[in-house]
Amino acid sequence: MVKQEQILVLDPPTDLKFKVMLQPFDYYSNEKSKHKFMVQTIFAPPNIPDMEAVWKEAKPDELMDSKLRCVFEMSNENDKLNDMEPSKVVPLNAAKQDGPVSKPHSVSLNDTETRKFMEECKRLQGEMMKLLEENRHLRDEGLRLRKVAHSDKPGYTSAACFR
Repeated sequence: MVKQEQILVLDPPTDLKFKVMLQPFDYYSNEKSKHKFMVQTIFAPPNIPDMEAVWKEAKPDELMDSKLRCVFEMSNENDKLNDMEPSKVVPLNAAKQDGPVSKPHSVSLNDTETRKFMEECKRLQGEMMKLLEENRHLRDEGLRLRKVAHSDKPGYTSAACFR
């Protein structure tokens, strides 16, 4: 089965409410029904007639990705979705979000502010890449040192010994 992407472009300031309907599946009570949604964001200049072109021409460092993780809970057979109390319905913006959470700000960003945000984003992405590389190097170095320490112990070999 091919997973089909579902894309929706929202122009600011847009408020959207939607419902999600799951496909039929075999329910196993010991497994949680989890799903992740990828949300991509880009700063677009105002009055752009072709948003699709903006997305196609966007460089990877201009995109901001966020994962929304959802856990679907099975309701009792007696419960129905329409019978839910409004206080139990969670709004879209209350979902758990991985990554940075931005504060609401004015939609009318000028080019200077946008450029500053993009430069800061690039700087932080570069810093993150350096830290990931340093982390990988430290892990490799730790593994190498453990192997050296293990091979230096007298009476031990890499093969298992049974008595």
